[in-house]
Amino acid sequence: MQSRERFPLERIDEIVKHPENFRLLERIPFTQEGILDKLPLKLHEPQEGDTIKYAVFLDTETTGTDCNADSIIELGMVRCSYSFERRVILSIEKYYDELEDPGKPIPPKVQELTGINDAMVAGKSFDSDLVGQMLAGRPLIIAHNAHFDRPFFDRRFPSLNNLAWACSYVGINWDALGNSGKKLEYLTQARGWFYSAHRAYSDCLALIWLMHLEPEAFDMLIDSALRCDYRLLAWGSPFKVKDELKAQEYRFDGSKRVWYKNFPSKAEAQQALHQLSALFDVRSCEIITLNAATRFKT
Repeated sequence: MQSRERFPLERIDEIVKHPENFRLLERIPFTQEGILDKLPLKLHEPQEGDTIKYAVFLDTETTGTDCNADSIIELGMVRCSYSFERRVILSIEKYYDELEDPGKPIPPKVQELTGINDAMVAGKSFDSDLVGQMLAGRPLIIAHNAHFDRPFFDRRFPSLNNLAWACSYVGINWDALGNSGKKLEYLTQARGWFYSAHRAYSDCLALIWLMHLEPEAFDMLIDSALRCDYRLLAWGSPFKVKDELKAQEYRFDGSKRVWYKNFPSKAEAQQALHQLSALFDVRSCEIITLNAATRFKT
């Protein structure tokens, strides 16, 4: 397979003649080598009347997908300031990125995906004090898949498990913004940018750049963190209805052995409960209220 890792300089003449046949991708500025040595980076100037708040963009790389059996091998965190009224990121303040030895071999597929191998993590561990400093003042934690990252983070740092989280994957209506997908690589490439994906700090910086490019998306994200959701817990659902629940986009919590689904209003959750009554006895089911501090927890 021909490598696409470098720009084809030998095809410049062809590109000039037929630019309509080509698209140019540029490396996200925040992910360029040495850029983090220049922190803090200003993106917008504060204005009179701004309420300045803080957010920490967070991403993990792990040995697998089960937070009860697998471990975080890389934690990336980037702390930013933003204007609550204008919903724009003002500055990138500082970052934390570290590897941790999971105490067992990293699966080959994970090594291939992330480029992180056993030798790189040997003897390394996260600095809990530095992680706590990144989250001083209880900033909003933003992840592109908080359903995945939060359970891993909360398990590794139980003293920090009561913070507010937002998810840029489910908390933003990407369809309404003209996108046919939600993956971070797709969203950045569709706007003409690329980065080295599947490293925690790089993914954080790419998401910040995306929120900088799309202030409407950042506005939606903050709104999603402020609202309440309603979770329907399908306690007592028999095994025979699991395929139907999965088809209706319910998730399964393996630790609690329950299928669940979140809804934006209590009325929608109650309607879904009524629909489930056609499948099984729903008297054990319950609807609970979620906010940013409890959303995405297992």
